[in-house]
Amino acid sequence: MKKALPLALAFFIAVPAVASAAQINYETEVEWGVNLRSSPSTSSQVYRMLPKGENIHVISQVNDYWLQVQTKDGQVGYISADSKYTDYHSSPSTAGTGTITSGVNFRSSPKVADNKIGSISRGTVVEVLEVTNAYWVKIRYNGKIGYVSSSYISLSSGGSGGGGSSSGGGTVLQPPASPSATADQIISFAESLMGKVTYEYGVRNTSKLIFDCSSFTQYVFAQFGIKLDWGTRYQKNAGQAVSKSNLQKGDLVFFATSGSSINHVGIYIENGNFIHNTPSKNGLSINSLNTGYWADKYVSARRVL
Repeated sequence: MKKALPLALAFFIAVPAVASAAQINYETEVEWGVNLRSSPSTSSQVYRMLPKGENIHVISQVNDYWLQVQTKDGQVGYISADSKYTDYHSSPSTAGTGTITSGVNFRSSPKVADNKIGSISRGTVVEVLEVTNAYWVKIRYNGKIGYVSSSYISLSSGGSGGGGSSSGGGTVLQPPASPSATADQIISFAESLMGKVTYEYGVRNTSKLIFDCSSFTQYVFAQFGIKLDWGTRYQKNAGQAVSKSNLQKGDLVFFATSGSSINHVGIYIENGNFIHNTPSKNGLSINSLNTGYWADKYVSARRVL
């Protein structure tokens, strides 16, 4: 039997870690060989391959794509959350009631899209059905079931949201503890779409994964509760300006490929690289800001995390 853990317990480690292996239940079995990595990214270091039949402990589900796990020798790392690799499955945490801490949109699904049911005002008490993940809470309000951002609700005593801070007798659910942690998830998700996304100017087709540059960034950030308007003319003013020398993971980077007007956007990864949806590749590509074609086209950056 597996013991599934709440998504909201997810956290990150920056370096290889070895934890105590005492009194840990290695409840999850590897069903297909899978790489154990240093961080939740396909570009991260591979510690080793976990063979079929090895039992591991799932510490948390970081997102839809990664599990943080511990092996019997005490090593902590990350593996793909794809169901073909292990017999693990997540179980959402549940709670009782919650109080809306600021006016929030009530949505039919846990993402930012054309799915708004209505709005809920500050101070409204709602029934909490589950803490879906670190970003969304499923609630019942006025007889309807939907979702609100976890940044705008405080769980009552007895709620099981993890990673929040105590406030007024409840637990204020928050996204991961730092912008860097959120950026890691955004980058991991964006990289997982390489080879799947195609480029078409002026298109935002989420079911077929056909986007232009700015509808792609909008789509990626929306999966983590961050709203961006479609179009570089809007995104170039989102968040706060940041200099090229102070770029951090998850920053939006902007380019002018013809003339001086911004007409292209990507997501900064680190070490001078960014990921973007580009017509030259008819899909996603990772390129350098500092060398090659894009170095001369760079214009500015914005921080939205």
